[in-house]
Amino acid sequence: MKNNKTFEGLQRFPLLQSIPDEQLQWLSEHLEIAEIPKGGYLFERGSPIDHLMLIFEGDFELYLMQNNSRKAFGRLQKHDISGLLPFSRAKEASGFAIAVTPGTVGKLHRNHLKELIRRHYELTEVLVHEMNNRIRNITHIEVQNEKLIALGKLSAGLAHELNNPASAMVRSAALLQQHLMGLPADFKQVIKIKTDDDAIDEVNRFMYQKLEEKPTELTLLEKNTLEDDLYDWFSDCSLDDKYDLVPLLVEYQFNTEDLQFVKSLLREEDFNPVLKWIVQNMTTHKTVTDIKEASSRIETLVQSVKTYSYMDQSLDFQLLDIHQGIQSTLNVLNHKIGKVGHEVTTQFDQNLPKIKGLPGELNQVWTNLIDNAIDALPDKGGKLTIWTKGRGNFAYVYIQDNGHGIPEEHANRIFEPFFTTKEVGKGTGLGLDVTQKIIKQHNGQVKVTSRPGETVFEVCLPIGQNSEEENT
Repeated sequence: MKNNKTFEGLQRFPLLQSIPDEQLQWLSEHLEIAEIPKGGYLFERGSPIDHLMLIFEGDFELYLMQNNSRKAFGRLQKHDISGLLPFSRAKEASGFAIAVTPGTVGKLHRNHLKELIRRHYELTEVLVHEMNNRIRNITHIEVQNEKLIALGKLSAGLAHELNNPASAMVRSAALLQQHLMGLPADFKQVIKIKTDDDAIDEVNRFMYQKLEEKPTELTLLEKNTLEDDLYDWFSDCSLDDKYDLVPLLVEYQFNTEDLQFVKSLLREEDFNPVLKWIVQNMTTHKTVTDIKEASSRIETLVQSVKTYSYMDQSLDFQLLDIHQGIQSTLNVLNHKIGKVGHEVTTQFDQNLPKIKGLPGELNQVWTNLIDNAIDALPDKGGKLTIWTKGRGNFAYVYIQDNGHGIPEEHANRIFEPFFTTKEVGKGTGLGLDVTQKIIKQHNGQVKVTSRPGETVFEVCLPIGQNSEEENT
């Protein structure tokens, strides 16, 4: 493409139609023209951003790699301007641009930018304006992407956490149904029992005492010893299904003294149906208790989600308990914490007053910081510690992990937008940038200190004020 043809091509760019001809002529003389075949790359992730690029012909798909899969986030088409723009601080590409159709691209090397800025005001003004639009559009896309990633983590966690108690309820309900099927046959033996009211009251008292007790967890050796004792005791008794009862009796920690006490209250022929009736009642009680605990777990999770998202509540600044937000965040992220046995410790200052803030946004802060801390924990022996304290007119939240730490060369960049040390597809580099923006919105500060085995994020928030009050 000759200079005059390049000049004519530049005149067709909508963004350049108000630019004086002598400036377009200068641009055409300094452009390098590149032909990109279909399937070729205009740029790749990690490649240096050294050229202003003007698309004369072609269609390019922009995409990022996330979780080893390709995620499209835009296109460059004919008459678009991209690449290095005046005053841009971008150093390397964070994504890829692949040609969907053959393309023709004009490239201006960064060595010419100083002359462009110094001599060609109108062209510089248009390019700077385009850079601002690009930053705004990319930031919007990435922020939305960050929210979708957070939503995906939340959904995966909830699905995992809800599945466990739901499955437990299904198993317990099936067990209870099967258990109740056998009651009619045993009922025949129960109604034949002949005993006085005192004995019945004593059996009932004994059984409910057992139900109310909270037995300690037995070791495998203790369980085996108890089983052997019960089998030995039953060997001298002419009872039906006596050996089938032993595992159930061990579960409720019946010993031979308990059995001897019940037997002493009854006739010999009544002991077997009474013992089975006791075990059936305790089995029913345990199964119903399991269902209740599973239902309670689901209720807690649902309440945590409502607290986390502040459903049915105002989205404006309001008085809030930061401990409640942190705890609900821990509940939501419990699947990541518990599946590998990390140790979590919370030390909340109970005298810390409520603060004024945006609850949903602050919960996003706790999610970003806690999620990053969990990712940094070692595979074994991971410890996450969260504590709060009040000092003067400020509330402090500390989130500490015993992970590998933040390298010194990265410590000053972790709050920069798009900067991430995670693997490709594991992070957008916006989590801490969003965190810092939210904290600043609350007139607070966030900082980090790190060394191998100890990384601490400190969030400082003012008590009793917010950005709205600052502006009035």
